[in-house]
Amino acid sequence: MKHIVLLFSALLLLGCAGGARIEQESSSATLRKIDRQAERMKRKILSAESVALPAGTIYYVSAEGDDANDGLSPERPLLSIAKVNALNLQPEDGVLFRRGDLWRGQLLTQKGVTYSAYGEGEKPRLYGSPCDAAVEDRWVATDTPNVYMYDMELADDVGTLVFNHGEANAIKILKVYHADGTTTNVYTGEPFAGGCDLKRDLDFFHDYRDEKRLYLCSTEGNPAERFASIEMNVRGCVITAVDNVHIDNLCIKYGGSHGIGSGTTKGLTVTNCEIGWIGGSMLMPAPPEGGRDARYGNGIEIYGGCDHFEVRDCYIYQCYDAGITNQNQDAVSDSSRTMRNVTYANNLVERCEMSIEYYLGAQNMPTESYMQNILFEGNILRWAGYGWGDQHPEPAWGAHLKSWWMHYNKAENFIIRNNIFDRSDANLVNVVAGDAEWLPEMAGNTYVQYLGADGGRIGQPWADYKFDDEFPKVVEQVLGEKDINITFIKQ
Repeated sequence: MKHIVLLFSALLLLGCAGGARIEQESSSATLRKIDRQAERMKRKILSAESVALPAGTIYYVSAEGDDANDGLSPERPLLSIAKVNALNLQPEDGVLFRRGDLWRGQLLTQKGVTYSAYGEGEKPRLYGSPCDAAVEDRWVATDTPNVYMYDMELADDVGTLVFNHGEANAIKILKVYHADGTTTNVYTGEPFAGGCDLKRDLDFFHDYRDEKRLYLCSTEGNPAERFASIEMNVRGCVITAVDNVHIDNLCIKYGGSHGIGSGTTKGLTVTNCEIGWIGGSMLMPAPPEGGRDARYGNGIEIYGGCDHFEVRDCYIYQCYDAGITNQNQDAVSDSSRTMRNVTYANNLVERCEMSIEYYLGAQNMPTESYMQNILFEGNILRWAGYGWGDQHPEPAWGAHLKSWWMHYNKAENFIIRNNIFDRSDANLVNVVAGDAEWLPEMAGNTYVQYLGADGGRIGQPWADYKFDDEFPKVVEQVLGEKDINITFIKQ
């Protein structure tokens, strides 16, 4: 059936004499406009030049380098991430990776240092996956039909397997632990003891607790023969950030925790990066009384307080949880979790469970915490909840803005403007706070969703709203946004 799109332009005040101006055009034409805008943004990000040049000593790193070199020129580059991590870097120093090259492992940044690219071609690639499991063929057939074991010890939990750089991905099967000692499949509820009980194509089980082996069901033969590449999202951050670090022009993929992760941090800047296929590994093990492991994984995360946290001109996609997030719900320590001067601007975020996640809890701690000077501007956020993170056991978590309803989210000078929120499998936006005065100021945003689908959980007190002809009035009345564009996709 042909889709019909109704465009509600609220440049005229909704509810005033004459009502809102209504236009009609085909959904294909409207969505093509967003497609073109997103494609232009993607091309610009992927072809961006390196302009973040450090003022101090610069070290060069190449796949053809040697860790015995001093690394002080492109002619004498270093080779490994391990060597970069071991350098005694000083504030204002820089580390430049050669474009087109690939490194595997976890980069540990140092205070005040810039990490970027040199040379020509595609962005340098930093992968959390320890190897290409198709090239390093260790897949062994088991006694169970179609089930193969990867015969290498993997002590750190694997969040997913990514086949042919994103053509497909595996579904992680978790055990649910019961009081009587039995275990069941988290999705089907059937008895599940381990790899021997895998049945569906591309389901996998990682026995990271005991055997340290990974099992995959492949109904079309040996995985190494079936796929040209198999990357494994091993638990851990691809890049761990500290204070006053600038990460620029890197391609960051296949980490089981976060692409870039940090605790309380000041002065973190991320620009012109490509970040994809992140997360899915274990956050917390199943509690002793029973249940299942909890999983996680964000493209860029600060968990704790922050000051001057900027993410600009990045392409972020296929993250298990959020594309970008500043968050904390620490109810134990007395440390401040104040989040100041946070800017997410001109980013393209696609197929993450949540595009932007923000929240601040534990308001009753002795040290006051709040959000101040927060700006989300010019971002194109698409298809929340439609990526591989839809294997969340919890249904309907998707949202382009996710503030969560259990947090107080105290904030001042919080602005969300001129963004595109393009479809979600659950909340289009989730914007709540403990006090109405703490809700963000919203202006000029574009909302695109299927007519009658979930519009959002918004306001104080919060409520759930459908994406229907009442939604524009709700956005104006609850969030104060007047100059909006609303697109209903009618099926």
